[in-house]
Amino acid sequence: MSEIPPFLLDALQFQNARMETVRKVSDAEWERVLSNWYVVRLTLPLREVCGDELPAWVCERIDMFLADNTLRFERIKNTYSRAAEALREAGTEHVVIKGFSLSPGYTEHPKFRPQSDIDLYSPPETVFRARDALLSLGYGSSHSGPWSSDHLPPLVRPNSWAWRENYFDPEIPIAFELHFCWWDNATNHIHPEGLEEFWPRRVKMAVDDFSFPALEPVDNLAYTALNLLRNLLRHFPATEQVYGLAHFLHTRANDRSFWQRWRLLHPDSLRRLEAISFYLASEWFACRLPDEVQEEVNRLAPTVNEWFRHFSSSTRSTQFARTGDGVWLHLALLDSHADKFAVLFQRIAPLPIRVPAIPPFIGGPVTEYPITKKCISRFVHAARKSIQFTKWCVSRIVYHYAPLPRTLWRGLAYQLSRKSLGRQFGSFLVRIWRPGNERSGRPSP
Repeated sequence: MSEIPPFLLDALQFQNARMETVRKVSDAEWERVLSNWYVVRLTLPLREVCGDELPAWVCERIDMFLADNTLRFERIKNTYSRAAEALREAGTEHVVIKGFSLSPGYTEHPKFRPQSDIDLYSPPETVFRARDALLSLGYGSSHSGPWSSDHLPPLVRPNSWAWRENYFDPEIPIAFELHFCWWDNATNHIHPEGLEEFWPRRVKMAVDDFSFPALEPVDNLAYTALNLLRNLLRHFPATEQVYGLAHFLHTRANDRSFWQRWRLLHPDSLRRLEAISFYLASEWFACRLPDEVQEEVNRLAPTVNEWFRHFSSSTRSTQFARTGDGVWLHLALLDSHADKFAVLFQRIAPLPIRVPAIPPFIGGPVTEYPITKKCISRFVHAARKSIQFTKWCVSRIVYHYAPLPRTLWRGLAYQLSRKSLGRQFGSFLVRIWRPGNERSGRPSP
């Protein structure tokens, strides 16, 4: 499945939803939806919205997902509560981000939104103390070095869990991700203002029978939008994140005091980035936009609007990350030629974050070591490691660089569509490289 099925988006529209398309879906198409992680996450809110419009067997399957997700949320609550106590004893503060901190507002209840890890933010000066507190509970990481530019390597307890073809399996191990920045300026080359005010404005929130520290609602919205934008620029916008943001915008559209506070607390540079995610949510799910948000969307640069017009359908493709279309939006948000070159080079010639280590064959001069069985064994072991390393290098090169011609071709079509050659020529170039035409080698009719 290369794209989000249109019938899912039709049924989940916040305005003028089209339920009739759901009734025409074949069982085979439903099976593809229910077995694909990119889109099955949308079936949880779909069950809430569509009710019994779905086939009986589909309702039963989604109800099983909901039951499993409810059990998982109970595990997440208990796991978080133990971790929060350890963090308090260690004297380190934190806030919960993503996950259950998005309820209510972005979903009616956490059971309608899948959650894998528990994401916490701790200031850079205390994040390692927070990590040590989790290590004391038996959590550990098999990864050395930084996992991401904004959080430490995930921490998870040793386990024997095995995949059982259930994306909502309540027994899936629960990992922690400790974040130490809200937005990576160095990697993104974009510098929104006002992020340093998030931490002092943190508040207490509650879900069901437990409370936790979280971002102030206006700042929680900003972080959610930034997280979605980060995925849009570099990966694939997670479907449940886009839906959750659309849900918030639609249900809070008439809350004038909230949006006035949003405009007051967030500088222009931050609101501009948030507006891009708001635009995407509106495009996917036809949610209402508050007047203040609509004004920010209207103020987006022409290059951003042109990118949405050109790549709107691409954002709904699960191949979005492989096509690299997000890089052209990223470049549209940059002013400096140096920043544009740095981002473009980073995307078209990425360097691996982690490189496997190859142990040395022998630690001293060869003459000191007689030819023995042990020496031969070490030589064979080193040769195997060298072969594995070569295979790893080749696989990384193929993975990162195979999509490059297509990325540049689509970028060329996008640029030409904005220039004097006209949009029709750009459209022609896109059509001959559209997914599904690669095998035939000819333009679609």
